[in-house]
Amino acid sequence: MNITPAMLNAYHRDQTQAIALMETIIGQMRHGLTEMDIVQMFEQQHSGFGFQGFIRRPVVHIDYRPSFRFGPSPNRFLKRGSVVQLHIQPYSSDAFGNIGLSFVFEAPDLPIVTVARDLCVATSTFAGHTKKAGELIVFAESWATNNRTALNKDSIGHVCVPNTQQGLIQYTWPKSMRYLSQLRRFQIQWFNPRPLNGIYALHPDIQQDNRRAGFAELILVTPEHRLVLGRNSIDELCSFNNIPSTPTL
Repeated sequence: MNITPAMLNAYHRDQTQAIALMETIIGQMRHGLTEMDIVQMFEQQHSGFGFQGFIRRPVVHIDYRPSFRFGPSPNRFLKRGSVVQLHIQPYSSDAFGNIGLSFVFEAPDLPIVTVARDLCVATSTFAGHTKKAGELIVFAESWATNNRTALNKDSIGHVCVPNTQQGLIQYTWPKSMRYLSQLRRFQIQWFNPRPLNGIYALHPDIQQDNRRAGFAELILVTPEHRLVLGRNSIDELCSFNNIPSTPTL
C-alpha cells in the first residue's frame, strides 16, 4: 500500500492525540469507577482531542478473565491492585489512532503486565520490510510460549486503511476501515504471506494466571522507513505518563 506524506502525517497526528487522550483518562481514574464509567469518560472527552468517534467502542477491562464478556460492566469496580486493560481506536476525518495498555492500579506491576508490555515492544521492533505479515504471528506466539504465557490469537493486529477521499471509502468512512480490517488479507494472525508494507495497528494479547493483558501501538513499515507513530522514538514504545502507581486520596 502506497503511503503518502499526507496519510503518514494524519496517522501520526491522530496517534499523538490518542496517546494524549489515553493519558488524560488514566489521570482521572479513581477508586470506585466501573468499566462503564471509564468508557463513558472516553466517549465524553474524545472530541476535545480532535476526534469524531471510535472505530469500535473503547475496551475497558478491570480484572479481566479469559471468559467472554458482552461489554463494559457497570458492576466491576476499580480498586487498588486491579489489573486494568485499556484499548482505544479514535478516528478523525482521514485517519485514526490505536493505543492500548495494561497496568495494576495503585500497585506494582504484576508479571503478566510486564510480559504483555515486552511482547508488544518485541513484536513492534521485529517488524521490518524484509518480514512477511505472517511472520509476526509466528514470532509473537513463539515469544509468548518462551515466556510461559498463551497468546490470544483472535487478532493481534491489522493493516490500517486510510481515507483516500475516493469512492466508497470516502463516503463510508470510518465503517469502511472497520470492515476492511476484518478481511484476511489485512489481518496478521492468518499467517499472511504478504511483505510488510504500510501502517499497522498492533495489539497482541496474552493470557496468564487466569488473567488477560495487552498493549497496542501504531507502526509504519516500508522499504525505506520503520517508524513508531505518535512517539519521538522507538525507545518510547508502550510507555505512558499518569499511571496511578501510588495510592491517592
